[in-house]
Amino acid sequence: ESASAAGLMRLLRWPPFWFSLAFLLYILLGALNPAAEVASDERGWWVRATTAPLGTNWPTSVTAEYAQMNAWRVLASFSAAFTLIWGLRAGLNRRKPLLLVLWSFLLSASAMGFVAILQHLSGAGAVLWHFPSSNENFWGSFFYRNQAAAFLNLALVAAGVLFFYHAEKSRQLARSGGPHFLCFLLFAAVASSVGLALSRGGILFALILSLVFLALVAICALRSIGHLSSLWAALIPLVLLTFGAVMFARYVDLEAIETRFGDIGETIESADQDARALSTRATWDMAQDRLWLGWGAGSFRYIFPMYQKNYPEIFYQTYSPRRGGWYGRKMYRYAHNDLVQFVAEYGLIGSGLLVLTFAGMLLPLVLQLNHSTYATLFLLTGITCACAHAFLDFIFNSPAYWLAFVALTAASTELLRLEAARTAPR
Repeated sequence: ESASAAGLMRLLRWPPFWFSLAFLLYILLGALNPAAEVASDERGWWVRATTAPLGTNWPTSVTAEYAQMNAWRVLASFSAAFTLIWGLRAGLNRRKPLLLVLWSFLLSASAMGFVAILQHLSGAGAVLWHFPSSNENFWGSFFYRNQAAAFLNLALVAAGVLFFYHAEKSRQLARSGGPHFLCFLLFAAVASSVGLALSRGGILFALILSLVFLALVAICALRSIGHLSSLWAALIPLVLLTFGAVMFARYVDLEAIETRFGDIGETIESADQDARALSTRATWDMAQDRLWLGWGAGSFRYIFPMYQKNYPEIFYQTYSPRRGGWYGRKMYRYAHNDLVQFVAEYGLIGSGLLVLTFAGMLLPLVLQLNHSTYATLFLLTGITCACAHAFLDFIFNSPAYWLAFVALTAASTELLRLEAARTAPR
């Protein structure tokens, strides 16, 4: 009972608990206060206004089927992620179990990346060779390769955090080896899987993570040169890096990556007319009409068409002078920009609660940056890359990715906080 009470008190003293709880209550209130509903007949579907029980000055939502998307489905996804980190905070107050959580995630994600490579080399026509997919660009256990690559990038973050954590422990104990070398190998293997996935966003941010990781590894190696016992340990990453570069060049199709990215200069010049840029502008138009409270969790796909029609390039399927102009209809389930979609659905208030949740986890690390410096810097880089990737895609709308992202942030920050508390002068 005393351990349970201590865990509960740790949770209640944790600001992210209250911010995340407030966000769940915010979504629940909107789910109980629908201001519109989806109707349909033989002609199709449309959205019609209804009388909100609590009025539109409170959070609202759109009544729709759970199987398609509605506020209750969003609430279930966020509840799973937040109750997981509540359990991590309340139940794990030692470094070893937190390390077990992070290593379990790294090994399982690495295994998924390896399975994805096997699927690619064997020419698998279904997810895990068994589950048919309407999307031919699946990867590993994900039906959408962009989300799979983003998930594997989280594994890169975990590998980097664990590498620098164990490398620092080995340096403190004057050891020449340690589990951080395994992290290095797993980092290279997962990065290769991302490269083979041919996800442009995944490759871009994997490249950023890899460059930052190697730069920090180089700094760590230079620090060890003055210690003969650590000199060989400093050279081992260079040997592994050379081996990894050779394997990457041999098995990853660099020409396919170049083709996938296309003419980068032309892409930059026409970025403002890109379909994702236009959908972002339309989503921001949507957000403006309910900026503070949002349209409600899970409402995007139902409300967005009213703003999408102002942009014919993304409202219609194609344009043909022979057929009199634009025709066909595009259906957007996500904005391909999670950050703007969050503002459109949750408003500044709901989105602010999410920002405060993560700020509450990260701020203590920033204030103690002199402890576990490299691991903290790499974690912050990983979170920044994840948010930047979410600005270009809908990775945060993948329940598997969101749960992993939230749990990785919570477990890593807690581990580094405990390590900083251990090494702080008394």
